[in-house]
Amino acid sequence: MKRTCPAEQDEDSQMRKRLHELEANFEACVEATIAERLQKHVLQKTDHTSNPLVRETFTPNDPVHGLIHLPGICKHVVDTRIFQRMRHIKQLAMCSRAFPGATHDRFFHSVGTAHLAYELITGLKRRQPELSVSGRDVLCVTLAALCHDLGHPAYSHMFETFVHALGRKRRRLAQDAGQKLSPEEEVEISKYERWNHEQASVMFIRLLFEELALPLKEAGLTADAEGDDWECIIELVDPPKKRLKDLLERGKLKECWQDVIKGRSVQKAWLYEIVSNWRNGLDVDKFDYFRRDAYMLGIQRQFDHGRYLKNVKVIDMQGEVSTISPPEKEKDRLREMLELRKSLHNSAYQCKTVKKLESHMIDILRQLDKHIVLKGAPGPDGCPQNLSMSEAAVQLDPIAYCKILDVLIESTLILGTDSDNEILRQAALDYDRYIVKRSLMRLVADWDLPRPGEFGIDSSAGPMPQPESEEAVVKAVHANYVSKWLRGAPVGRACQARAVDIVELRCSFVSCHYGMGAEDPITRVLFHNSKNEAKHLFRPTDSDARPLRQKIFFFWNPLETSDETTLQRLTEAFHSWASQQVDLHCKSVSPTVATEPAIAPTKPSRKRQLKMRASCPMDDDDLLSVLRPETFAA
Repeated sequence: MKRTCPAEQDEDSQMRKRLHELEANFEACVEATIAERLQKHVLQKTDHTSNPLVRETFTPNDPVHGLIHLPGICKHVVDTRIFQRMRHIKQLAMCSRAFPGATHDRFFHSVGTAHLAYELITGLKRRQPELSVSGRDVLCVTLAALCHDLGHPAYSHMFETFVHALGRKRRRLAQDAGQKLSPEEEVEISKYERWNHEQASVMFIRLLFEELALPLKEAGLTADAEGDDWECIIELVDPPKKRLKDLLERGKLKECWQDVIKGRSVQKAWLYEIVSNWRNGLDVDKFDYFRRDAYMLGIQRQFDHGRYLKNVKVIDMQGEVSTISPPEKEKDRLREMLELRKSLHNSAYQCKTVKKLESHMIDILRQLDKHIVLKGAPGPDGCPQNLSMSEAAVQLDPIAYCKILDVLIESTLILGTDSDNEILRQAALDYDRYIVKRSLMRLVADWDLPRPGEFGIDSSAGPMPQPESEEAVVKAVHANYVSKWLRGAPVGRACQARAVDIVELRCSFVSCHYGMGAEDPITRVLFHNSKNEAKHLFRPTDSDARPLRQKIFFFWNPLETSDETTLQRLTEAFHSWASQQVDLHCKSVSPTVATEPAIAPTKPSRKRQLKMRASCPMDDDDLLSVLRPETFAA
């Protein structure tokens, strides 16, 4: 029998002791891991079965989407004065006067958008568990979609146009008077020119955070190492799009993400493409209003957003931030959706009749802005401030701004006919004449700005830019009219036109596009195939894309009854101005570009026929006098 020395026995004892410790530690680690995962699982089950704030207990019935299921916390948000005010704001403003069925409001559009956002993110959570989508992520996205339009005032986007017009008018008056704006005046005017409803949305969301602090925290919202839920919701509603696009184009978005976005880490960058998609504009906000607006307008076209929501996945490409990617098979449907957006703008949102109604209503709002006084938040003296509608908007007064609703303006105008206030009574009479009885201004011209290769314009000329401003167009056309028809009639032709004051003329620029101006959003979409390979399928030179169509509406709003002769002469004056603009644009092409065009130029037509419509079209002689003035020279 082999005998061991004391040293070997001691070493063997220490080894057995070490193995026993390792075994005990291993068992402890396994038990801790099991307990941690079990606790996480219990919390997840508790979140979705016990906490009524995150269970799908809010179930409104939507005429567009059917029965909706949303987390209970959404009902707390909906049942607030801030959210309920959207019941009194029409989604399409003056469109309801041209399309009688389009009387839907911002309220249900917001609920529908929240539904689509909830369906999208919960679907991704089920299909891609590796994304580690938390319950807080789901709540942030859903609440952001629900609150994305809180800041809209009366008449939605038209009110923004009204505020911008006030700023431009103040600047124009200073320029006409030869005055140099002080730094304070420049800042004040810029506030009017740059104001948008997203600023008000952020203000109202912060107010909701204060009002609903307890239920929101009970639902699970917080700020910790995972992210700041409060900032995340605000950033989802109003992301810094320009900065994000700039960093993406420079290839520095991934490394600079945390410098721009505070709500979530770069691993969850794709969350910021759900509510307000900064990358390509394909988001649930548009999916809802495309379907809802077309349905209420009576337009039998729609995009099947359900296929999109169920087929997209999150792709994480090397060196880039993660993005939401649709399958290749959906590329044609996405192109049809972009065309639908442009079609809605062309046939409804910015059609001729709606632009007339908006122009009349903006004139009426200018008058009301001098009359309606809203009590706002206390000023420096502790007393409530008296603010006009535009002041309440620009100053983002939380008390006064809440009151700027369709019902406020329309009830004021309805009662204004009996008012002793001259300004209010005149505004009410104008509302009755132009909006109620539809004695609308006359269409002088509806001009589609030609694109390269159209109407005799060389393809090498590039896209034709819009004029400097609407006011500049009015001045130029009025000058043409005065010089040709008031200071001297063409030889051999009787001039029957009357004097037209420049204040009777209106001009409105319209852009119908895919959502990103002249850029095609689909070129920014990353598609994936069945092999999980991701790539961009469309190039900026895609021949099927027609992302931008610009047009100019020119109207005559006579103080007295209109006559066809004057209207026809105004159309001639506009046509003459438009022809001059096209000639100037073609002459501005550099010789280098002209000799080496990117696209084979089309042969210019012998006579350039501009694509233009008018209430009183010009006759053949009128058209020839514009196209070939030498024919009628003395």
